[in-house]
Amino acid sequence: MAVRRFERLGARQLSTGAPSGRLRPRMGRRPWVACSVLAGVVVAGCMSAGLSACGGSSGAGSLTLSVSSGPPGTEISVSGNAGSGCVVDKNWFGFDFEPYGELAKGPMTQMTTPIVTSGSWSATFAVPSYLGGSATRGPGALVSPGRYEVVAPACGGHNEATATFRVTSGLPANAAKDYAAIAATLDGQGYWLVQGAGQVTTHGDAASYGSLAAGKLPPGARVVGIAHTYDAHGYWLAASDGRVYGFGDARSYGSLPPSVAAQAPVTGIAVTPDGKGYWLLASDGHVYGFGDAPADGMPNSYLAPYDAIAARPAGGYAVTAADDGAVFLYPGGALSSGGPGAALAATLVGTATTPSGNGTWQAGMDGGVITSSDADGRFFGSVPGENAVLSAPVVAMAAVPDGEGYWLLGADGTVFNFGDAHVFTAGA
Repeated sequence: MAVRRFERLGARQLSTGAPSGRLRPRMGRRPWVACSVLAGVVVAGCMSAGLSACGGSSGAGSLTLSVSSGPPGTEISVSGNAGSGCVVDKNWFGFDFEPYGELAKGPMTQMTTPIVTSGSWSATFAVPSYLGGSATRGPGALVSPGRYEVVAPACGGHNEATATFRVTSGLPANAAKDYAAIAATLDGQGYWLVQGAGQVTTHGDAASYGSLAAGKLPPGARVVGIAHTYDAHGYWLAASDGRVYGFGDARSYGSLPPSVAAQAPVTGIAVTPDGKGYWLLASDGHVYGFGDAPADGMPNSYLAPYDAIAARPAGGYAVTAADDGAVFLYPGGALSSGGPGAALAATLVGTATTPSGNGTWQAGMDGGVITSSDADGRFFGSVPGENAVLSAPVVAMAAVPDGEGYWLLGADGTVFNFGDAHVFTAGA
């Protein structure tokens, strides 16, 4: 059993993953009694709304959401108290996010959070664009506009704390100036940053090969990933609607038909070692290969959403689930870390592989970093561990090619460096 390291709010903790091949079933719903819920919409950045469940000695206490409406991708601070006696992966499995009133049916995503002795817990959660399914709940589904709920059962009782959230759009907010992805140069002495609208900026020794023209992306689509060519004399940009755009010597190997991407948005791109193909990851776990990129397998949509993919240097790729930390390595599909019951303090937003391709780093939107397999001895720090204050959530990460450092990228363009990774000034 692998040991996963994560760091949040300056306190380094150790948590055991569950890569034994046994996947814990999704959270079962307990009997519950209807409770009053505060009405109204809370605007981001304004006051939080406390939403209480029924009381009692075994009650689940109250849930607090920092925001009660927004599109997929909205950052929410979620907190509550599940009562004393909670043990992660034994009687505490965190909270789930699902369509309102679905009870034990319909698609959902679940996050197990660290919890203190008194039962208090908190997490930084990103509203997903896709919810996973299962044999009992049915197929997964896109998140569409409507009413959803966050549900957290108590550890020792039959009560649940719930809070409502209204999804205002079926598409993520298309914030053109928000940064979306980072890619390192071959020698690690520079990197490219790309914004949601496709504007690429160069830093250090990264050369510019162009950006998407204004208005090039269809309405509702945004760039979600960037990957350089074999010689780094070009790069590809991947958009959420499945289109891939090449610059410099980046040859086109194809795009995903919009009708396919409409079933689950694309969330990332990774390039084969010889640069003659690439993979696109969709939020439901589908991996699509183009050029010489073989589709070596994909995880079940049961653990969706998936939002990060990274190439393995010897071939294949690693795929990360956003809300339970499951990391699958392909070819083979080995679960190298995480899975249901693994404690996460924040939704994961990025992944990078070690030089061997057998270990991974994952970045949380709160700036925390998780390691797995041979990355366990290469933990170089995190944003909370440096007592830094995020002005915007972390959205992506990249590793230095020598495996001795990594960068985290904030949505506002701030780059955080760890290990032998350096921050470079923007190029001309």
